[in-house]
Amino acid sequence: MEKAGTIGALGATGSLLVQERLSRYLQSQRVHPALLFIGPEKEVKFQVAKGMAKFLFCEQKINSSFCNQCSTCKRIEKEIHPDVYFFKEDSEDTLKIETVREVIGQMRVTPIEGPHKICVIEEAHRMNSAAANAFLKTLEEPGEGRFFILTTTQSGSLLPTILSRCIAFTFRPEKEGLFISPESEKKYRDLFINAITTNNFFQVSTALNEKEEALLFLQFLQSELYQSLLAIESGIPNRSLFQSLSSHDLTLKFDALVTLEGRLRSNANYGLMLESLLRTHFSGVSL
Repeated sequence: MEKAGTIGALGATGSLLVQERLSRYLQSQRVHPALLFIGPEKEVKFQVAKGMAKFLFCEQKINSSFCNQCSTCKRIEKEIHPDVYFFKEDSEDTLKIETVREVIGQMRVTPIEGPHKICVIEEAHRMNSAAANAFLKTLEEPGEGRFFILTTTQSGSLLPTILSRCIAFTFRPEKEGLFISPESEKKYRDLFINAITTNNFFQVSTALNEKEEALLFLQFLQSELYQSLLAIESGIPNRSLFQSLSSHDLTLKFDALVTLEGRLRSNANYGLMLESLLRTHFSGVSL
């Protein structure tokens, strides 16, 4: 028999902070019609989106838990529930207006079971300009019992007007979840400190001669930012690289790193992109 599920459990490879925030949010029983999940791991965000759908439909939910055993939960897991739509990333580079019109049309139809209809759009930043503007009108007036869950690895590519209509949850990696050796961690720390203090960002891309190592370097910086955010929110001593930054600045820089990680996973020219990010977001940071 399957165990009951929680949003926190589904997000276990993300951050403890986002797990706690999602659980508290669901317990409030006031779910916003448009949610946005931001982070580099597509599958993690998609599974949490599926868990949100289960929570909204589950026949036996308690607080932020869903049973994972009722017919509704099982059909959502198999992606065959008639009132839950999944628009997953495919081979196309963009989400065109025809697809968005299909989304809008399906969400306007009366639900077949119960009061809700839910649409999950994976990698929502793939909407082209026409599609994004058409979708924006639906977000402005989604309708009673209509919920949209968007996921993205590139939040900076979404229209600001779409971002403003969503409640965003950023999935931050935890230090314990990263497989970075002590030697590599020291290398990345020294490399970053030297680049910041000398204002020489070209040396970073030169030292990271493979894309996989560049991704590890980004995850190392994300982890340092996460440790600072955790220290601020929990009141523990802050021993990360970014002790001088405010929570607001930490979040902005973290989101920029997450966006770049998503772009790097589909782009071979990592060096120039990495240099540009460091120059834009970290130049002049006091260490």
